[in-house]
Amino acid sequence: QSEYGAELGKFQFAEQQRKLLKPFYKKYAYEGRYVFINKESGILGKELQNRAIDTIFQKDDKKEIYIEEKIVRWKGKKYTAFTLETQSCTIPGREKDGWMKYGEFDYLLYGFQQANQSLEVYIIPFQMLKRWFWQNYKLFPETITEQINKTACRIIPISEVKEAVGYKKIKIQ
Repeated sequence: QSEYGAELGKFQFAEQQRKLLKPFYKKYAYEGRYVFINKESGILGKELQNRAIDTIFQKDDKKEIYIEEKIVRWKGKKYTAFTLETQSCTIPGREKDGWMKYGEFDYLLYGFQQANQSLEVYIIPFQMLKRWFWQNYKLFPETITEQINKTACRIIPISEVKEAVGYKKIKIQ
């Protein structure tokens, strides 16, 4: 599969998952107010995406919440850990921090697609996660993807995040 084909597949998957998230956001947002952010949205979209913000959710009539969405495809197994990105590129001369460093959002919405195409979603307060993660990241195994950028991540058991930071778990059909 070409790199373009892989990216197209990723884009299509993301759009499919966002369709599942729409009723969730509509139900919990103040007066159903939320907006999905895309780099293609223009200057503001690019700026927000550079801060790892995928969705703006209206909490009440005065406060908005910034959310980063990470959805993992169903690969025939139940996941027991989160993969948290420390470097989006590890290639010498092209190194770039990952969203665990540069992210400026309020919540990480981390979802796992299930066999029936539903989502098991964890809503994690990101700033608490970020503080705890950087104090403890060396305790967890690192993985580097085979993708073109050789992204570096740490594998963090869901149980560790629950104990240290907490989360809200939701099933989205």
